[in-house]
Amino acid sequence: MENPFQGLHHVYANKKAESGLKSGKYEDGSVLVFDLLQYQEKDKTIQEGERKLVGVMQKDSKKYAATGGWGFEGFAGNSKTERLVKDGGASCFACHASEQKTDYVFSQYRP
Repeated sequence: MENPFQGLHHVYANKKAESGLKSGKYEDGSVLVFDLLQYQEKDKTIQEGERKLVGVMQKDSKKYAATGGWGFEGFAGNSKTERLVKDGGASCFACHASEQKTDYVFSQYRP
């Protein structure tokens, strides 16, 4: 069975989230966007394919206290309306809980 998160990953961060990526601690207002694309092997290279999903994490310690201070949202493919998160982020947080040491964020800063 293929891992649903297998593919090419692009992670975008606002300024607060960029600081968090460097320090491992995120302040409220941090936003991370995770763009996950299919991949294809072509001409002896790995190339981007169709978009699988766009995931968004927003830090607000009070509003999202039940999910480690993070709000989670996801959109299918290129859709701006087909939401993937239907449980208030509980299933997302269940996976992210293993990353408590980096404030529940998998991505790491790479200079």
